[in-house]
Amino acid sequence: MRILALLVLGMAWACSKPERTPGPPPARAFYYWRTTFAPTAAETEALTALGVATLYLRVFDIDESGDVAGGLTLGEGATVPPNLEVIPVVFVRHAAFEHVAPEALAQRVWDETVRRYAPFGTPRALQFDCDWTDGTQGPFFAFVRAIEARAPGLATSATIRLHQVKYRERTGVPPVERGMLMFYNMGDIGRGDAIYNAEAAARYTERIADYPLPLDVALPLWAWTVHLRDGVVRGLLQSVDASDMAQDFLAPAGADRWVATRTAFFRGELLAEGDLLEVETITPEAARAAARQVAPHLRPEKRTVALFDLAERNLTRHDASTLAALFDSVR
Repeated sequence: MRILALLVLGMAWACSKPERTPGPPPARAFYYWRTTFAPTAAETEALTALGVATLYLRVFDIDESGDVAGGLTLGEGATVPPNLEVIPVVFVRHAAFEHVAPEALAQRVWDETVRRYAPFGTPRALQFDCDWTDGTQGPFFAFVRAIEARAPGLATSATIRLHQVKYRERTGVPPVERGMLMFYNMGDIGRGDAIYNAEAAARYTERIADYPLPLDVALPLWAWTVHLRDGVVRGLLQSVDASDMAQDFLAPAGADRWVATRTAFFRGELLAEGDLLEVETITPEAARAAARQVAPHLRPEKRTVALFDLAERNLTRHDASTLAALFDSVR
């Protein structure tokens, strides 16, 4: 009888538990991750049609040795729609902090950011993309503070991975104004669900709501291709999907799989005869599932929802109405 009464009380509490009140509509953003800034007409039209407020633009990388790698170049006649804020993003490999002191790296990164961003003006914001670890959190955080000291008033943010949310006591919370929660890259590469895996994400979501920084959210749109040899992952071909597989050395080998019929180079990757290419694509249904999973764990506050990434091939799979609904579902 006592157990029955407790069950009834529990059910009554569950039924009376207030529903989460959605926050205001989010600001809309895209990431632009190609090394040449030259948006196509379709990409520019999408930014305008969707009312996108911000473009996160990868300007350069810092490699393992602490050197500047790659970097953004401007395509001829490249422009951005009016009223679009362009925020530079610097990708920093955490191993760089094993080779360069935070202060020296901060000076290098800030000087390079100002130079690369010059066609867009003076940077008013900067995002750091770094998968820092327990061992590199100290120098990474010191590096962030050193850049903030060089640019008073600079609005800083950092990408936040799910493991950094769950294990924040170990990894720490970066000294920035906002975090960009990367709600992707959560499964095991080679299983077909590495970009978005609901079961893997569920192991981390409960700690999102009380994360000490205001959180924006990045959701995936892209596809990639996994290169397998004898069941072992050999490489990852970014922005390569089924539409690229019409090659005379590739033959269908099942759903979203192709086999190399001879040794050949493909998108910079050396394929041996018998190697498999497995395409993983984020469909509109998968993107909506990710949004539905993360939204209830976010505090109902004003935020930015950023889609990764702005590319015509992604816009072909996700039309404007689908993207508009995706943006507004994360409130």
